[in-house]
Amino acid sequence: MRIGFVGTGTITRAVVTGLLHVDAPFEHIYLSPRNADVGATLAKLDRRISVCGTNQEVLDASDIVCLAVVPQIAAEVLEALDFEGHHHVISFIAGVSISDLEQRVGRAHAIIRAVPLPAVAAAKGSTAICPPDEVTRRLFSYLGTPVEVADESKFDALSAVTATMASFYAMLETQAQWLVAQGIDYDSARAYLAGYSVGLAHETSLNDKPFSTLIQDSMTPGGINEQLHGELSGKGTYSHYQEALDNVLRRIEGR
Repeated sequence: MRIGFVGTGTITRAVVTGLLHVDAPFEHIYLSPRNADVGATLAKLDRRISVCGTNQEVLDASDIVCLAVVPQIAAEVLEALDFEGHHHVISFIAGVSISDLEQRVGRAHAIIRAVPLPAVAAAKGSTAICPPDEVTRRLFSYLGTPVEVADESKFDALSAVTATMASFYAMLETQAQWLVAQGIDYDSARAYLAGYSVGLAHETSLNDKPFSTLIQDSMTPGGINEQLHGELSGKGTYSHYQEALDNVLRRIEGR
């Protein structure tokens, strides 16, 4: 695989780092000159990684082209590039549909959308892919769990749930501050909650039980898990979470 990245930011760094972490087979990785510090740092990690002088040079050297620019400059960047029939284009650009991409990348062999998450750097992330595609699935199978969907409405829904990262950390911060109020220093509270969260996440990888089953497995009748879950359910906390996701999805879909 000769893989090019147009845009060298957080996600590009995570994907490249992950590929190196698992020793994934690739012939060469070509990086765009944008964000020179990140590019230079990655290029030092492996002799098969190099920074090109222009984005077009990235395309000219690559078979798989990953588009990793922010949506605000996507049109400007793509209009300046000449794609060829052998290019397998994988777009990480949020909110830019396949039909929009088709108008901008011309003769590309394939156009796929994907949402790799930061944890792919440790090969522990999940990546949404639309439409199903063997090349993209093989690439991201090195980095965690690829999840393929056939239409963009489902892809948009998977994209919407990535808006929960900040609220996930906010929940942990709320618990940490509560522990601080109980007299526990913040560093100890954070360490405890980090390990606790890793343990819960690990549990989901040990089997394919529905989350609803894991909820029930976590509660004993009259126990503290049942108490807290019941209080949050009674206050509509989970329902409001779904409403917030509905609002995010409407934004993603431009409604």
